[in-house]
Amino acid sequence: MIEVKAQVLAAMNLPFTISIASIDPQVSQQYLTTSTPLIQGLLQRIEQTYSPFIKTSQVSRYRQGKPAILVTEPEFQQLYAATQQAQKVTGSFFDPFFDGAYNPTGYVKGWAIAQIFKQYLQPLLADPQVMAVGVNGGGDLQLASKDPAQFTWHVGVEQPADLQQLLASYALANGAMATSSTSKRGQHIQRGTDADLTQVTVIAAEITTADVWATALMAAPFADVKALILQHQLSGVLVYHGQRYDFDKGVLANAENL
Repeated sequence: MIEVKAQVLAAMNLPFTISIASIDPQVSQQYLTTSTPLIQGLLQRIEQTYSPFIKTSQVSRYRQGKPAILVTEPEFQQLYAATQQAQKVTGSFFDPFFDGAYNPTGYVKGWAIAQIFKQYLQPLLADPQVMAVGVNGGGDLQLASKDPAQFTWHVGVEQPADLQQLLASYALANGAMATSSTSKRGQHIQRGTDADLTQVTVIAAEITTADVWATALMAAPFADVKALILQHQLSGVLVYHGQRYDFDKGVLANAENL
């Protein structure tokens, strides 16, 4: 029997849940015990380095007019390049300069989830007793399963009008899911004029991709949302005018009614 063990950490004003599914619960617990302090340390470092709300962070220093950080800090340089690429791919609907200066807040959470997954969880799948691993950061997920026939993650998307109810549910073996919504934190989004789009969830292979597109679609006028979904073959679910619309590999269900 496969059993899931989980540990919740608090960082970046968000809960991060680390989950390990194993045929031996003691194995899962042991991995959680050893990895939790390391993951907590990683999250603290990321927050201290990239939060625009901490005056001594590298992001704050860059915003204060110290561009040398782009040369002296390789990781900052990589993050900066990734956010620039995200801006280009999304037609600037994902905007790391949304508040007038460089602010990667909309990218950092997904990037932190990816770092946790790659450094501390994905390697555990080499253990024959570990069947699946996952990390949930404030509702955004990166999941993996060694054998989908034996174990699949079941995840839900909250209804924006009632967070106690589910809008949609999915069975994911390997992949990521990110949600952007007016009902939750939105300080990393410069919203457009279309207030009738209240939530977007994107499913992708990687969390940074899902997170970028969820943010970009929430920021775009709805005509552009439809075009971007088609152009980039996106999958997920959105809420527009209070109604649910699913989209799969670029095909938006009931698009004729929009």
